[in-house]
Amino acid sequence: MTVMTYREFFKRTTGPAPPPGSREPRPEIARTVFDPHLIVFGLEARGGPYRGLDLRCVAAVAQRWREALVSQSNDLPNRIGEIVSGHDRDGAPLAGPHIAILPLAFVGHPHADGHLLGMAAALPAGLAVDERRQVLQVLGRVGELKLGGLGVWALVRDTSARPPWNLRSEAWTAHPEGATHWSTVTPVAFDRHPKAKNLGTYQREVAEMIAAGCAAVGLPRPREVIATAVSAHLGVPPAHLFPRLQRKDGSDRRHAHAILVFNEPVRGPVLIGAGRYRGYGVCRPLDSE
Repeated sequence: MTVMTYREFFKRTTGPAPPPGSREPRPEIARTVFDPHLIVFGLEARGGPYRGLDLRCVAAVAQRWREALVSQSNDLPNRIGEIVSGHDRDGAPLAGPHIAILPLAFVGHPHADGHLLGMAAALPAGLAVDERRQVLQVLGRVGELKLGGLGVWALVRDTSARPPWNLRSEAWTAHPEGATHWSTVTPVAFDRHPKAKNLGTYQREVAEMIAAGCAAVGLPRPREVIATAVSAHLGVPPAHLFPRLQRKDGSDRRHAHAILVFNEPVRGPVLIGAGRYRGYGVCRPLDSE
């Protein structure tokens, strides 16, 4: 097996730089169905045995936060409840996008350890002004998460002029310029069990599934998808250390980390796979340096 560094990978997957002084018109940057302006909250311990949580806890944190948000939306119009819960009045899953929850962790640094600095909510793009205002009202009503054995954690808005890099939207969305290279911070949960028995065919099937997941959130299909056991971001745990998400029938979903390469820059948040609304399949731009 040939092993290459990420610098070599970028050289292989990135075309030559434009000549100095060239001013070719720039195409419109592709975007996902989610608003690039994340609603960011820092996590602060209020009680319990742990001083910090890591990325492996994200499914439990996301589930509890969504439950709390749903409980705080009952007095608002049905449409707001649907955006918050992801289900219509009859309990059926929404066909369109709704609030997605994602972790903001200390990753991408030589000393990164993957601990959770905060959580963010990604709103559907194109919400009406009044809908956005009411969704923000719901988000503001939940200031604390009781996570059982994981303790009690406060959700705190950072109002400083320059919050830590990992608590800024642009660190996760590459807004407004976009990025061509992305890698997962939480693994992509598969929509279905791959059927292939041969390893090569299995990897191609997984790559195709992930590429289709990009198209499902409004992105162009990547030029290259590499399914892998480890993330390209420093500090992220290997995929096998993350708990598997469950289907409605109780069976486990398989998952994997991934590296995505697009022909043109795309703007996030890039959230893909079956767990994209509950903290899995969260991608972050890769820096070629």
